[in-house]
Amino acid sequence: MDFADFHFETTWLAIVAPFAGAALFAGLRWTELRRRRGLAAFAAERLLARLTAGYSATRRLTKDVALALSAALLLAALAGPRWGRETTEAKTAAEDVVFVLDVSKSMLVADMRPNRLARAKASIGNFIRRKGTGSVGLVAFSGSGFLQCPLTRDYDAFFRTLEETDTTSIQVPGTDVGRALAEAELAFAPNRNRKLVIILTDGEDLEAGGVDTAKKLARQGLVVHTVGVGTPAGGTITVINDVGAADTLKSGGEEVLSRLDEDTLAKVAEATNGRYVRLGQAGEGMEALRLAIQAGTDATGSARRGVPREEWFLALALLLLVAESLFSTRRPTAP
Repeated sequence: MDFADFHFETTWLAIVAPFAGAALFAGLRWTELRRRRGLAAFAAERLLARLTAGYSATRRLTKDVALALSAALLLAALAGPRWGRETTEAKTAAEDVVFVLDVSKSMLVADMRPNRLARAKASIGNFIRRKGTGSVGLVAFSGSGFLQCPLTRDYDAFFRTLEETDTTSIQVPGTDVGRALAEAELAFAPNRNRKLVIILTDGEDLEAGGVDTAKKLARQGLVVHTVGVGTPAGGTITVINDVGAADTLKSGGEEVLSRLDEDTLAKVAEATNGRYVRLGQAGEGMEALRLAIQAGTDATGSARRGVPREEWFLALALLLLVAESLFSTRRPTAP
């Protein structure tokens, strides 16, 4: 059996399960101790031995263990155990696409003309005009993420929002890919449409949470495609200084150099069975991705996630409960 991607949907409940089982076991043993002390106070030692001659303390202990284990297993089942992978066809008549756009200051680097952000916005616009169908939404992010435009088929409204989105849209500095992806997940409606996330960024995930969040999205059947904006050589970041003149961003007196981090973006895409492309100076990477999505070859055509395994825990718990009820505390009699 494939135990890949073992996890629980409700982690805290899985953590509580063994402690709850241990607490039940302790309670059962305390009850047994009180019962034995009560008998000892009621009857003389010789009479007590006769009264308990047919009673097996070992069998009582076995029954208590079975009850405690069954309780822990039932709570573990409620926690939603998942492991292994399943492949299910994900071809649908419509697609919902949420674009996740990096608006951090590193997107002002001019290694793409006129700069990374302008080139990324233009490629999103071209993608939608040529795609022409389905709902689209927009999440902007830097050190935080925010849904700029909910999923809509009103492309004019989407384009207006896209045009207004810039490096001032998110006030929290930094680049948090993980939070951006989590915000994109919340944007999707609970329907049967294929759900795609296309993130455009230079890949400098300063909080290093992008890959882990992508794995969580994969369990929900979401596919994340990553588009690298910029070049591996990178460039300096141009900002407007206090006197209104163009200047380069500095840290510790030295110019900050921002490079395209393709390794991180490839790992994010791979975690969700998606595809990584480099945008390219003319947006050719985004166009290739659009064609792949249109043809249904952007991924394997399937959604992969951890397989629900509650039945294993429930079956074992039920087996223990049945065995406990059938198991007597009396010693076996000699034939």
